[in-house]
Amino acid sequence: MIKLLFVFGLLLMPLMAQAQWYVGQASMAVNDDDYNDVRKKVIKQAIENASLQANSFVKIESTVTDGILSQNSSSIQSEHQISEIKILNESLKNDILTINVKVNLKSSLNCTKDRYLKQLIVAQFPLLTPAQATTGDVFSLPFHVVSRFKNELINQPNVFVEELIPEMVFRPEIDMDTVDLKAVQSISHSLNSQYQSQYLVFGYIRDIGLFNETTSSLLNKTTTPKRNFTIKVFMYDRISDSILVENEYHGEGDWSFDSFSRVDLANSLFWRSDYGKTIVDTLFNAAKDINETLSCEATKATVINKDDQYITINIGTLHGVNKGDVFQYIKLNSIALNHTVLSTLMPPTEPTLLKVVQVSNKISLLQVPLDADPNGMKQHQIDLYDVVTTVPQK
Repeated sequence: MIKLLFVFGLLLMPLMAQAQWYVGQASMAVNDDDYNDVRKKVIKQAIENASLQANSFVKIESTVTDGILSQNSSSIQSEHQISEIKILNESLKNDILTINVKVNLKSSLNCTKDRYLKQLIVAQFPLLTPAQATTGDVFSLPFHVVSRFKNELINQPNVFVEELIPEMVFRPEIDMDTVDLKAVQSISHSLNSQYQSQYLVFGYIRDIGLFNETTSSLLNKTTTPKRNFTIKVFMYDRISDSILVENEYHGEGDWSFDSFSRVDLANSLFWRSDYGKTIVDTLFNAAKDINETLSCEATKATVINKDDQYITINIGTLHGVNKGDVFQYIKLNSIALNHTVLSTLMPPTEPTLLKVVQVSNKISLLQVPLDADPNGMKQHQIDLYDVVTTVPQK
């Protein structure tokens, strides 16, 4: 089973896309070519053939080896996304390899989309097992990884990266595979005075262990040093106090360096190596999934200032806001529970619309139009830390 982890926001569960299975088949002559290379090409073609049945065209730049998706860069020219792929069977007859796959495609027609960039900050990604960095003396790898992860996120069409922050949200333990939400909430809210982003991306590097891969043929046996790169990624929504993304990504590449010498991670030779490219490809997949999730999230912005004339929100032209844009006001209610406080977004019974009257790079000034609020009562009810969001399309 192969999963492309396109994850939609938990708050939009009723809007999640419908999925349907499609079957595809492809064949190719093996001849004297490497069997694994031919197998990859056949699987790619079978996936593309299956997608055509849904009036989609899924182009897979690279795909699976032994059931693991790697270095994937798919583009889908329709309203569908790959949710899951199953290899039904494969056969080799007269040097012709034939593979049948079943592809689960999700329709994104019901996805809530708007044109604004979603703002996030990226925290540090520590090593789960620091001792694994001894080989090649790559203890600084997490700092290089998070910097390149930031660059991959910047290049996504729905993402605005406010900052790469020096803090680690939490330190993972060997026997822990979940995140302490209360700890994340505490750290996230402590960052509110420094950063305006709604979303916090964090996680840890689970595995960079070295291993040997042995391949045998009729005449010889070849052993190749390889290294894992497995990363756990979370994305936290600071407005709804919820985890929207919790995914793990894995890649492995040839380790072509002297394991007893220090590897220069700042040198482009490392990042052009097979293992370096594996890291970048893995980070690309994670960034792409975050982008897909955010593309289906309605934009929300926080009220960071108010006076008698304007309501100030924390997004501006860098996020796609223009003068004349209209947002809808949502009240942030704090409900006291046992030993905690639940923050809940509550739209007013009668929608209050605000219009952008001035905009700069990172903030916008809004007003309730005079004809909709001649006495200024609606605008007077808006408080600090309340939220505005995009107006649903009719």
